[in-house]
Parts: sequence; structure tokens; C-alpha cells
Amino acid sequence: MGTAVTISGSNFNSTPANNTVKLNDLPAKVLQASSTQIQVVVPEGGTKGKFSVTVNGSTAVSASDFTVTDFPDPLAIKGLFVQFERRGWPSGYYPGDIVKELNSYDTVVGQRVSGEVALQLDEMKKINVNAIALELRATDSYYSGDFKPPDCNLPPSLGLLYPNPTGTELINLVQLFDLINSKQIKIILWLNNTHMEEQPPNNNAAWLTAILNVVKNHPALELVCFGGNTHLVDSNGDGVGDSCGTPAEAPLWLGPLSVPVQYVKWAIQLGLSLGVPAAKLSAEAVVGNYFVDAEPGAGPEATDRHLWKTTEILKWIFDDLGIAENERTYAISIYEHRKCFNPNNLDVPCTTDADPDAWADETLQHIYETIGRNGSRVIAVEMGLYQADPNWSTSQAFESLIRRFKRYGVAGGCFWRWTHFMDAENNDATLAMPVKIRGWSFQYTAVRDTILRIYQ
Repeated sequence: MGTAVTISGSNFNSTPANNTVKLNDLPAKVLQASSTQIQVVVPEGGTKGKFSVTVNGSTAVSASDFTVTDFPDPLAIKGLFVQFERRGWPSGYYPGDIVKELNSYDTVVGQRVSGEVALQLDEMKKINVNAIALELRATDSYYSGDFKPPDCNLPPSLGLLYPNPTGTELINLVQLFDLINSKQIKIILWLNNTHMEEQPPNNNAAWLTAILNVVKNHPALELVCFGGNTHLVDSNGDGVGDSCGTPAEAPLWLGPLSVPVQYVKWAIQLGLSLGVPAAKLSAEAVVGNYFVDAEPGAGPEATDRHLWKTTEILKWIFDDLGIAENERTYAISIYEHRKCFNPNNLDVPCTTDADPDAWADETLQHIYETIGRNGSRVIAVEMGLYQADPNWSTSQAFESLIRRFKRYGVAGGCFWRWTHFMDAENNDATLAMPVKIRGWSFQYTAVRDTILRIYQ
């Protein structure tokens, strides 16, 4: 598939009809044509060059190069991944505490938690942010102080009580949505559940249903991403769960028959049955990882004992559920780094490296080659720089991604992140820059100016 573009101002020897043209020696189908204008599908990655049109055996060559222009106003989502700062405290508000304590007075910040959230939302609006990503986890009713098997404790501060959120949690969640909506900001809501293996999934259904029923019709809801993992995972391949499942994006790379992928498919189906529009239901596909995309061998939890390309798996879920292509939202996580950078310690050779900008382009090209161009929406629910790089700044990574989004028609995304979660992170030289510098005053990194300029 390719990008539909209109090429104007070229001289033709005759009026083109429904013929095949050549763009940089690659075939492209003519969509519309006249004596002064021709609309074609340019192969992914094509940007400019001369082309020829053959009509009744006669070939006419364009007088000037064509240029592929940006998609019109493509950035519907101008977002941030948000962990609200508890200004004056060494760490930020945990997401569950935001919900539970929304109407409580916080002596640290000198106002209600809702007031502090509103203040920070106002600061985000100043740089034209219109969406934020928020995460809520399925939590225990207690805090053991230890995230290890067999309990794999997730304390109440991290989300909503599993399997039955409390009445206060649900009421306050709606009030939080109301507050964010009052700032004309949309919400991408992550619901991360580390009980994916439960059968029958009665507790999973109870937790998700309670949450979805109170937010599904809310005007602030942009998208729900189903994430998490099984309670225990097999870390050494012996078939026995021995470590805690990570409460983050679902490991779609485990393939179509894996427990997490089957859970995501079931959760989307549940959302549909509750009346949530298909376009608001998705899961996060981690893209741009060369080593995962090479589909190396893996343990018994992976389908056919190898890893899978995540965009293909998300497409498989939508296909299997019969969701129309123009009702799909592909949620992706894309962080810029060099192509051969390997955070996974997989023994996969990478012989042809590429810089972060080129690798991001190649990644997005592959996404659209996989999903096609039939009306599906792509949102980068996480995006940014993977880690500090002396040769590639956070601002450069953000600008590179937005430029590529415009080129390919990505709807936008949520930059990681508003601020570091802990004071200690301010001095961690390996981390990419956030927008706000932690502290009582509203001081910012250079990323803020870049976002302000691009999110106009």
C-alpha cells in the first residue's frame, strides 16, 4: 500500500487516463487525472522525483519533480504521558492515589489533590496539549512492600482494587475524567491487569466491566489500552511460572495463541459487548525493536516458541474479531534509538545499522505495509527517546517522530513524559528529558519549547 497524494503543476503531452505510472521506478496506481493534475498512490517511503505517464502507447514525462506533502492537519492527538508531580515531595502522586485522594486536602501542596492536578493540566494546556495517557493497575487491598512470587503484590496506590473497585474509586474516577475534560483534554486510559490467566475470567470481567461502565460514554475518553500479563511468568523456559508478570503493555510478541494475546482479544470483545466503540479499544504494540521483529526463539509461553511482530498480532486480533478496518485504532509504543541498539540481550545479529531518524521511518513504513491504508487509525500512546544519547537529543527525537507521523499519517501520540517521578531521577544521566523539571516552581527543559512549537 502507499500514500495517496496529488501532484500539481506538471505538464503532460496528453490527458492521463487510468494507467500505470512509474515513480522512482516503482509502480503506482493512478486514482484521478486531468491535464494539469494527477493523483496517485506513492509507494511508502517515496518522497520526490520525476515520473512518466503512458497513454495509448505514448509516454509523457513530468516537467518537474513531484513532492509528497504532509497529510493535512494530521496531529489530532497532541499528547503527554502523565504522572502528576506532588510538588514539594520526593516522589509524585501514584495513579491510584490520584483517584482515591482526589477530593482530599494535601498539606504538602497546600490544596486539594484535584486543585494540584488542575494546576498542572493548565500548564500542559499552555503548550497546546490536548490528550494525556494515564495508567491504572489491578491492585491488591494491601501493601506487602515486596513485588515477588507468589503474591506479586500490587499496592492500592497503583490503581483500582481487583476484582471489584470500590464505590469511592469509581465515583472519583468519573470526577477525575470530568476535571480533565473541563480542560478540553482527552484521556488514553491504560488498564493493566496481571491476572490474565484466570479461567473462567469472572474476576477479570468484574474489574473491567466496573471501570468501562463508568467511563465508556464520557466525552474525555479517547482510547482504552488493555495491558498487563499473567500473574506469574516462566523466566527460564522450564514451563513453571517463577517470576511476576509485568504490569505494563501486554506482551503481544508472544504470539496469537499466548495467554496475554487471548486475554486482549477477550477484553476487546468484552468492551464491545458493553457498548464501547471499537475505535476506542486497543492494546499497545511495541514497535521499532529490530531484535523482537526478527522473531527469535523463545520459551514455552510463546506461540510456536518464537517471538512475533506486535503490529501483525494486533491486526490478527482485529481481523479475528471482524472489526472493520475504518473502526480500528492501532496503539503503538515507539521510542527512537539506533536500529542495532539491543535492550533485550537476544542473540540476533544486526549487521546494517541506521540512525534513529532513519530507523523510525523504516519502522512506520513497515507498520503501514502491515495494516494497509483502509481507514485505520494509528496513535503512538507512548513516544520519545529510548534513553539519553550524546548524538541525539530528546528534542530531536520528538521532532523526528512528529515529522514522520505527518509523512505517514499517524494521528499523533503521547510524549514520554510530563516529569520524572522521583527527585533522584533528575540526576540520572541515562534518562531522556521530561518536559517539567521536578520542583516547586514550574521550570522546564528544552523539550517544552520544542513541543510548544510543534503542537501549535
